[in-house]
Amino acid sequence: MNADETLFMRMLRGERSPHTPFWEVWFAMPEFCRRHWGDYSLIENRIAMAKNLGMAAVRIDGVPTDVHFIDRRHVEGSSAYYGGGLLTSREQLAQRPLPDWTAEIPKWKREIELVHKAGLACWMVLPWCFHAVATSMGLAQFALRCYDDPDFVQEAMAWVEERNRAAIDQVIAQVRPDLVLFDGDCAYKTGTMVSPQMLRELTYEQTALTVAKLRALDIPYAFHSDGKADGFLPMIIELGFSAFHGCEKAANDLGHLVEAYGDDIVLVGNMDVVFLSQATPEQVREETRRMLEIGSAKGRFMGACNTSPQDYIPEENYFAMAEVIREF
Repeated sequence: MNADETLFMRMLRGERSPHTPFWEVWFAMPEFCRRHWGDYSLIENRIAMAKNLGMAAVRIDGVPTDVHFIDRRHVEGSSAYYGGGLLTSREQLAQRPLPDWTAEIPKWKREIELVHKAGLACWMVLPWCFHAVATSMGLAQFALRCYDDPDFVQEAMAWVEERNRAAIDQVIAQVRPDLVLFDGDCAYKTGTMVSPQMLRELTYEQTALTVAKLRALDIPYAFHSDGKADGFLPMIIELGFSAFHGCEKAANDLGHLVEAYGDDIVLVGNMDVVFLSQATPEQVREETRRMLEIGSAKGRFMGACNTSPQDYIPEENYFAMAEVIREF
């Protein structure tokens, strides 16, 4: 597929438009998909769902770089990502081999070919160093190590991005998704998990080396984080990211994000999933219109939830949101 064929891709490359593509970055409603289109794990069904709902892009599996050291046996739900960290030493990093992706490459190529034949774009996911290391250590220990052993923290960050660069060289360069998304949670509702200055010191240099490889391949790259975005968006923009997903409604004013950053990066999301699970379909339609009217003020906005929509969301509400985005 020519990367400029879809509005989705043209916007990622800098075009402005009053129309708003629908890009659900962290779709997590497998039962909803199964009831209407079939098993979500099958690319053909994800394509059918995307076409029916008006989604602009379809997810291809993330490249498994095996960077997480998390014990999920003793923690529940999302706490696993912040309380189950097992990374304590350099030896753990040295002893973990780089995955062999050879067997998966034909599958990824086939999936991307099917997506492009359907006239859609696709993305693959890579882990960002901050989120990977903070969760692998557990947030409390990570915070202590940032002060007690910052060299180890930086070595771990470099290790994650070195594996990302290997994934780009060995996978992304061959299968050529239209977009690479970095999973980069680094903020609470009130601000970044560490100071913006420390976040930059820990991540900027290694991230710059990684995204330079994507620029050389002419593949745009996007960033996801929950939380308040002002502390990290300037750095993300400086690093050349094309889009930022999240715009978490409980932590950000969408109008402020558009005014402050909407000339420099495509903003994606802002629909609160709790509201989506509790409102009536008509309330959902009204809130979706509000989101789109505010977000599209500078012509660089894509509609979506601000985090993973789950199967607890009534399907009539999800259909209502998708309909408004499609017709806006």
